[in-house]
Amino acid sequence: MSEMSRRTFLWITGGSSIALATDSPRKLVNKLIPKVNPPEEISPGHWTYYATTCRECPAGCGMHVANRDGRATKAEGNPEHPVNRGALCPRGQSSLQGLFDPDRVTKVLYRSGRKHRQRSWQEAFDSISSRLAAGGRVALLSALQTGAPAEVLHAFAAAFGSDRVLFYEPFNYESLRAAHQQLFGLPVIPRYDLEGSDFILSFAADFLETWGSPVRQARQFSDGRAYREGESPTRMAYLGPRLSMTAGNGDYFVQVSPEQLPVVAAALLRVIVDRGWARNDLGVLRPALDTLLNAPSLPALDQELLLTVARGFTSARRPVALAGPPFAAGPTATQTALCVALLNYAVGAIGSTVDFSRPHALSGSARDAELDLFFSSLGAQDVLFVLDANPAYSRAGAADRMARAGMVVYLGSQLDETAELARWVLPTDSHLESWGEYQPEPGVDGLMQPAMGRLYDTRGACDILIALAREAGRPLRSARGTTPADLLQWLKERRGFGGGEDEAERGWQAALRTGGTWQETLPPGTAHTPHLAGISFQAQRPPGPARAEDVELWPWASIMLYDGRLANRGWLQEAPDPTSFIVWGNWIDLHPKKAATLGIEAGDLVQLTSVAGSLRAPVRLTTEIHERCAAVGLGQGHSALGQNARGVGSNAFLLLDAVQRAGFFTPCRVSRVAGNAPRPIRTALSNDQLQRDLLESVPLSVLRSAKPQVERFDLPLPEGYHADRDLYPKHEHLKHRWAMTVDLQRCIGCGACAVACYAENNVPVIGPELVADGREMAWLRVPPYRVPGSTWRYAWLPLHCQHCDAAPCEPVCPVFASMHNEEGLNAQIYNRCIGTRYCSNNCPYKVRRFNWVNLAWRTPLDLQLNPEVTVRQRGVMEKCTFCVQRIRQAQYRAAREGRKLRDGEVVPACAQTCPAGVFTFGDLLDPGALVTRLTRSDPRRYHLLHELNTKPAVTFLKRVDNDVV
Repeated sequence: MSEMSRRTFLWITGGSSIALATDSPRKLVNKLIPKVNPPEEISPGHWTYYATTCRECPAGCGMHVANRDGRATKAEGNPEHPVNRGALCPRGQSSLQGLFDPDRVTKVLYRSGRKHRQRSWQEAFDSISSRLAAGGRVALLSALQTGAPAEVLHAFAAAFGSDRVLFYEPFNYESLRAAHQQLFGLPVIPRYDLEGSDFILSFAADFLETWGSPVRQARQFSDGRAYREGESPTRMAYLGPRLSMTAGNGDYFVQVSPEQLPVVAAALLRVIVDRGWARNDLGVLRPALDTLLNAPSLPALDQELLLTVARGFTSARRPVALAGPPFAAGPTATQTALCVALLNYAVGAIGSTVDFSRPHALSGSARDAELDLFFSSLGAQDVLFVLDANPAYSRAGAADRMARAGMVVYLGSQLDETAELARWVLPTDSHLESWGEYQPEPGVDGLMQPAMGRLYDTRGACDILIALAREAGRPLRSARGTTPADLLQWLKERRGFGGGEDEAERGWQAALRTGGTWQETLPPGTAHTPHLAGISFQAQRPPGPARAEDVELWPWASIMLYDGRLANRGWLQEAPDPTSFIVWGNWIDLHPKKAATLGIEAGDLVQLTSVAGSLRAPVRLTTEIHERCAAVGLGQGHSALGQNARGVGSNAFLLLDAVQRAGFFTPCRVSRVAGNAPRPIRTALSNDQLQRDLLESVPLSVLRSAKPQVERFDLPLPEGYHADRDLYPKHEHLKHRWAMTVDLQRCIGCGACAVACYAENNVPVIGPELVADGREMAWLRVPPYRVPGSTWRYAWLPLHCQHCDAAPCEPVCPVFASMHNEEGLNAQIYNRCIGTRYCSNNCPYKVRRFNWVNLAWRTPLDLQLNPEVTVRQRGVMEKCTFCVQRIRQAQYRAAREGRKLRDGEVVPACAQTCPAGVFTFGDLLDPGALVTRLTRSDPRRYHLLHELNTKPAVTFLKRVDNDVV
């Protein structure tokens, strides 16, 4: 028996053997390695930021990914990127959970029978290349690609004599492109510029959530809605069947069913034409409009409201009309989009707010007819390559049609429904591990670069195709006739940075630092002339003898889950829906009147059946959906993908017929079925403020006529204390008194701040069972509240620790775990806390969270943890810290540089990611700081629950209600 050294004995008895036994992929390193030669570009203990492009949806926002000691730990928006200007949506924030997803495909898999077994890369290359060399015909179906990756895909197909390359996106804006083809001869999705737009008319286009470029549009919308003395905020009217988050932000909401939308759009257009309010003549369209307006299904419209909307839209300086939803197809959706395009032409928006010179990249995604032709062409001789797309989940009948191919090869990072059908599954890099580029629109060329080294034995998708072609004896050639060895060479050559010259290398490095290249300004758009002579509309079908159980389906896209590709991410599953505040699942919305006729009660298990399929889900009764409709969220109901997605909710894509695709007026039958329905998990019990004035608002006319008096607004500073009514002594803050303002007028309810808080502060995902028991851990919540006096308008209240100067939580803690620090923060000392929860009982804002259980971070999610934030354990209270780690970083940086902190240098995670610019953070002891000016002088300022005299450091700025005329 060999001798055991003292070091080895201590190492084993210290528990390392247990760690190795339970975590076999982590290799044993039995010696210390001094960083005399540190890894390239990595400074131990320091942050390194990599500029890249977000690929969580086709919007193409710019990102900065923070890397610490070789680990990517946080995604932020790139402030220089023209699409998002430094902000990110919840999906962009969650990109790190895609990188570190425990359910990622980590090995090459080969399906034998119904099971996948591990194989080597060489075995896969030999099998696939030999099939290709033997005459296998190539068909390639990919998620949307542009630039160099798109060139590689086309070159790969061409190398084997094929042109069957399609870019598949479930949200392909089919109806919008068809309408623009018919009207302008341009089958594209134009850029909708809301910058400076003073009236937005949305026909079921949720442009603050999933439609178009949501982050850019949210910023532009919030800038237009922001309160400025002497200016009128942007107005917005929403017409659609469901009260979405976007609709809840509007000034007008006209609830109409999907079938009625083109009729209402035509009626609005007819009002504008008949009253002479159009800037361009549309008189030739009167007969065509009459075809729709004389239909027997014409809804009973509020003519006064219609006139108000028409007048506001036509009198605006920069109006714009939007047609949605992005997945809509069929005659009803196309006619709606056609009327919307005519509305834009009528008010002169073409070439102004609607710019066809900057078409969106989604204009190149496959249409339904192209997909049908593609699937119909598949046969036994075909090798079907599917790259990061999941048609087996999102398109009815696609799985059976793909099975006709002789071999299916899936390239992706998740074992989703399509991957489970494939013969070979080739694991690809996450977009945070790979090179690439993406161009969301002309003039914006975003680069992608690895933000960290590979976690697993994966490869870039394009590198796999290049290697496969080489193995089959048909190396790929670029447009210049060269044969690049990988995508990086292809990319550098395409951008003109090849050759290794100093100047080219400097240009390449500059592009990497910036995150790409883009033109800030392009020539103004062209006011295209429409082809009005050939415009015609189909008459709406006459109403038949409808049965009580007949409804119109309204599937809607979740701001968190998009089309379902992100459903395995715990942050997004646990982030509440903005209006219902439901987490972990989806449900069916029915109007109470419709439910009453069918004997359906809230919480019942309900089945929806269409010609394509059926689903079951619990029902929620609400007037937020049209009486003739049933609404259900997309993105849930996976049978694969991963632990967080599998079996959660129901798949609404199953109801959409792939041949006569709907989504926009899909006839369905609704019925109550036996069985126990999974109870929807709602983390806000009521939308009613119960006369507590939590979320205050003020009419615009009141602000203009006389500034309202601020009652009992006490600053969290010594001057805010009064001996006659203050129990506790004042605090003296020698250097800083950190504070925040929250502009409720800007908040749209998207929840990006809450997800960013999860990412920054190591907030654990606890799962549906614990959330249902009230054990949620979110430090920041954005609950929706009904606007008083309105039956449909929503407002949102971002709520985290208020860092009170007279904090009720501090004096009740028996061990001084909750204490007031020297800079005004209400600090929580975790290793003092003994879990009495007295502080939580005494907190009137209920923003403290208690760890009831020890939660395990599934490997490798632990690699994403922020090393500057303590990971808490059972029995400890936690809460918002104003991102104190960021405060300290800024202070250390200023000290090293021998200067004072600058205003705006400290930016908490919630403020950094917010697309709407809701949060302002700074030092109240700095008289020139923006937070000081807003806190001391903004006429809208108030403190939440001010009657308790807690002197919060968070000042809310009231919502401003547009005077509805």
